[in-house]
Amino acid sequence: MKYATLYLHIPYCKQACHYCDFHFSTVRSTENEVVERMLRELAEGQSTWSEFEFSSLYFGGGTPSILAPELLECFINRAFALYHLQEDAEITLEANPDDITLERLAQWHHIGINRLSVGLQSFDNGELNIINRTHRAEHSQQCLQWIYESPFENYTVDLMYGIPGSTVESWKEQLHTLASFRPPHLSCYALTVEKKTVLHHQVKSGEISPPADDIIVKQFEVLDQWANDHGYTHYELSNFAQPGMHSRHNSHYWTGAPYLGIGPGAHSFDGTRRWWNISNNALYAKGANPTEELLSPQDILHERLMVRLRTAVGFRWEDDFPTELGRAERFVLEQEVARAVAQGELVTKETGFTIPTERWMESDRIIAQLFLD
Repeated sequence: MKYATLYLHIPYCKQACHYCDFHFSTVRSTENEVVERMLRELAEGQSTWSEFEFSSLYFGGGTPSILAPELLECFINRAFALYHLQEDAEITLEANPDDITLERLAQWHHIGINRLSVGLQSFDNGELNIINRTHRAEHSQQCLQWIYESPFENYTVDLMYGIPGSTVESWKEQLHTLASFRPPHLSCYALTVEKKTVLHHQVKSGEISPPADDIIVKQFEVLDQWANDHGYTHYELSNFAQPGMHSRHNSHYWTGAPYLGIGPGAHSFDGTRRWWNISNNALYAKGANPTEELLSPQDILHERLMVRLRTAVGFRWEDDFPTELGRAERFVLEQEVARAVAQGELVTKETGFTIPTERWMESDRIIAQLFLD
């Protein structure tokens, strides 16, 4: 049996976060048409993915928690009817703190959602203002208390470091606040300034300035030590889990395995071919064709290096090196790996190699140097 994951992109938000470059809209006039098209897209993919068993279903966005629970339930039921979803499939809903209430938590759990991804980003109102989040710090703490009182045992919390105005000490305060809730999983990202975002304009104009690189690196080091002290496994560059609480959905991505994406802007991958839907709600609803690309064995190798070397498991020769590539290509990669090991950028393992945790912040540069010409 081949395994895959299912992703549903809900492209609506209450307001635009200044750092976000994902596809979303703050206007929901196309919602009915987009939902109908997504349900049709699910049905259209049934025959292509009939040989796959799906281990997870993930509602991302956008802000999927603004959808009515009845619509979320409709998607879940349709997915189970059309695809071979595992009986215990991980079903995750991304949720903003201001959408979370005790009533909504009960509704979400009742319709089959068994994992939440809570986009806190910060416990500091000043930082929330800078990145233009809709919720306040008090919402963050209240929603975590409500989740603790709810049937949800599996959830993750998103936090950001490197926000303009943040310091090493302010980041320690964020983690101190988080410690009192002990969520089973954490996703902690360094804020990146993406082009064509409000944040990019603000930085370029000099209106605000991100922390210096050395401060961001120190924040990462503080995070890594804090997580270790509080019983979390640092299993991917930005992800930390209590024992047994790894994200099944995201871990699947990091193996370079197939996934099916439904909705405007969603990407899919079947092992050799990638395709993605148009990032325009109206055109998507009208049935615009996706864009496709066929990946060469070298492309697949590069992608596996990118995802695997951001994990504690790392790159495994027998599992991750494409069989379509020959001995000559493997020799070139082995030589590059040996060079990087000698420079302390990689460490060898019995099955392959990985980037040591203390060098993960340099992963983009280290990985790029391994690419075949």
